[in-house]
This record gives sequence, C-alpha cells and structure tokens, in this order.
Amino acid sequence: MTALRHEPDLCVYCPKMCRFTCPASEVTGRDALTPGAKVSLAALCGREPDEAAALAFAACTGCDRCAQHCAHDNDVPAMLYAARATAVRAGVAPPSWAELALRFSKQGHGEDRDLAAVRASLSEAGGEAMLFPGCDALAQGGGEAREALFVARKLGVPLRLAPAGALCCGRKLLEGGHPEMHEAHAARVRSAIVRGRAPVHIVFLDPGCAHDVQEGWALPAGSRVEHVTTYLARLLVAMPESDRPPPLPESVTLHDPCGLARGLRETVAPRALLAAAVSELRDPPRCGVDTSCCGASGLLPSTLPEVARRIADDRRAELGGAAVTSNPACAAALGATEIVSVLARWLAQVAN
Repeated sequence: MTALRHEPDLCVYCPKMCRFTCPASEVTGRDALTPGAKVSLAALCGREPDEAAALAFAACTGCDRCAQHCAHDNDVPAMLYAARATAVRAGVAPPSWAELALRFSKQGHGEDRDLAAVRASLSEAGGEAMLFPGCDALAQGGGEAREALFVARKLGVPLRLAPAGALCCGRKLLEGGHPEMHEAHAARVRSAIVRGRAPVHIVFLDPGCAHDVQEGWALPAGSRVEHVTTYLARLLVAMPESDRPPPLPESVTLHDPCGLARGLRETVAPRALLAAAVSELRDPPRCGVDTSCCGASGLLPSTLPEVARRIADDRRAELGGAAVTSNPACAAALGATEIVSVLARWLAQVAN
C-alpha cells in the first residue's frame, strides 16, 4: 500500500525525522517551515496555493540536508520547486520570481549586470576542457573565473572559456517556479556548447550548475561534467612535489557548499587542494555531507532576505575567522575567500 502512495503523502504520515535539518526553520524557529510541513502544505494546496503558502515554499535553499535524513528518500527541494511552479501559475508567487523570468527573457540570465561584457573581459585561453563561470561568478566581476584560468594554466592543463552563448545554466528559473523556461533555456545553452556528437568536458565554478547539467542535459557519449575543485585536484596530483611552492603560512576553515558536498558528493578535492596550498586547514563542527547551509541558494536572498541573512550569520559564526569555500554565492554570503583565489596566490610563487 505504501508503494502506491504519492511522495507528499509519505511526508504527511512520516514521523518527521528531518525536522531539525532545514536552515530556514532553524533560524526562524517556525515549525511550519520544517521540510515535512512545507511538503504537506504543498500537497494540501494542490494547484491553488495562496500567498502565504507560496512564501512557505520559498523558505527552501535547496540545500538537500533534509534528504540526508529522509526515511523515504524524497527529493524535497524538487517537490518544493514544483510547488513554486503552482504558485506562479496561480498568480500568488513572490514578485521576484516573475521579475526573474522577465530578466531571462530579455537578457538570457537573471542578473542585473551585463554578464556578456564581463565574460568579454576575460582573457581567452586554450585547452580541451572549457570553463563555465556561471552567472553568480560573472555578476561578481569575473574575478574567480580569471583565477581559475590562471591556476589551470599554472598546473599545466589550461582551460578555455565556454562560448559567449553559455553565460548561465538557467537553474534559477527552476528555483523560481518556471520549469518550462528552465528546460528551454538549458536547450539553448546546450546547443551553444555541444557540436554534433563530439564529447565535451565542462568545468563549473558553481557546483549547483554542475549538478543541474549532470542531471538534466543529454550530452554526447564520453562527455564529462565536473566542479573546478575536482578538475584542479586531479591536475595537482600530476604536479611533481618538487615543482610545488611551499604552503602559504595561513590557517583557514573550509565551508563545504551544499551543492558540492551533497549534490556532487565531492568533499575530497577541496581538502586536497587546500592541504597543499596552506599550512593549516580546519573543519567546522558541521562539514562534509552534513555541512550547514550559507543561505545563498534557492532564491532565498531575493524572496526572504532576512531569513537568508540570519542563516549566513549563523554559519559565519560557526566558521570563525578566515573561511574559504568553493561556490561564488556562498563566498559572497559568508564573506569567504574562494579556494581558487588561495590557489592563485599559492601558485603565483611558481616561475612561468
């Protein structure tokens, strides 16, 4: 009988072992924002949610921590993103979701900044694999993309930039309740990258984008999609110890981005890179696949900015002093340094 029930029903009748896992519920103290409560609300509302329900659906960063403790292995973020789509269709969605769709329609991404101009400012490089900076990194000026290109070149296997038509993977459209637009945008970006049946190798700065592409794109056989830390760690292994500069005399604390640790299941590469680049690497109490969210994803900063700020404040306090991470949005929310920035300073000691 259980096998025949819908996933939302499983949340309704579940003992709610995931209730402690949601960062939005944690900082607000609202039981109505626990994962099970939000999914149950989505099931009760069906296709006719009201504005209050839409805001409850918005209180999800997509961090996927709840899924780690779900007795039924439900994809809670996907269920809530589907609920957001019902809110959009019912006309009760937060205004920022509609504004996002308009910006994508006009400029091919959801940022206010001219991302095409930022991309054009990046120096082109050779290389078999292509770097897909993503909208968050480009909106911040493209510095992380420049450093990633520099580090790959220093490690002896340079990257080339993804085509100008591939500025944004479109994941935010899915988060904003526009699944059809997300699918159409992904198809356009894919066509800019994939030529015929030749395999492609795409390296992402944003782990959420990498996961979105891994799950949603039909790529030619032999293609590879990975995060920049995975790519650079593999290059570092091939670099002779004698060619490596001494570690920087720094002590840093690593924030594992949710999309990297839980989405891509990558926790080793960031630590391998930092172990070589700095003298001391620390982990906070919540790390690895049990990492705590920074509050920057799932469109939370635009829909519930105060909740997003409180999540970031709590995580910042947990991390302590000098924090490093490997996600542009997390770095901005936490005031943390990107791992590629640390690597760029470390490898700047290596002669050309």
